[in-house]
Amino acid sequence: MNPILIVIPTLRPKAAEEMGKIAFATSGLPPNKVRLVVVHDTKREGFTKTVNKGMRASNKNEDICLLNDDVSGFQFGWLATLQRVLYLNPKYGLSGPSGKSAAAPMKGGRPGQSGTQVVNIISFWCVLMKRAMLNKLGYLDKVYIHYCSDTGYCRRMKVNGWRCVWAKAVYLTHKHGASGYKKAWRNHDRKVYMRRWGKGGKRKK
Repeated sequence: MNPILIVIPTLRPKAAEEMGKIAFATSGLPPNKVRLVVVHDTKREGFTKTVNKGMRASNKNEDICLLNDDVSGFQFGWLATLQRVLYLNPKYGLSGPSGKSAAAPMKGGRPGQSGTQVVNIISFWCVLMKRAMLNKLGYLDKVYIHYCSDTGYCRRMKVNGWRCVWAKAVYLTHKHGASGYKKAWRNHDRKVYMRRWGKGGKRKK
């Protein structure tokens, strides 16, 4: 399997560096198979631009893990498990854990679960992205500022034949919402998403 680049977008670089050290140490992967980059949103441009900046630092053979700076409770092997699940099927493009988020059914997950489940959406507070899929679809859509880039990406994946998979054995603690809230950004992103996908999540003509 591919090496992995962990990308942590942040407004708090020192805290993100400390969290990243823990994430790296508990990944369950050999040190030569995982890298870490912390991307400081110095200009307050939002999640999408910051993440894309980090993703552009990846090598052409690396899978990419996006990880918020408000995640904790890393169990040993969390990233190795996400990758193992991601490669169970050639059409899996994203894998994600259980934890507090806006996306069902992962938000209802509990520690100690096992198995996998194909889902419609994975929230990008923690997600592992397969390089083969990234090579086809590219990085996050910069039309979104902060709030809907993950949902829009998952919808675009599905249209192109890729699937999201929930790795139930991985449970991480996520504060949810610690990255801040800007009503104007949220309204903008929701309007763009609705124009493109509508309530049913199907691409509009």
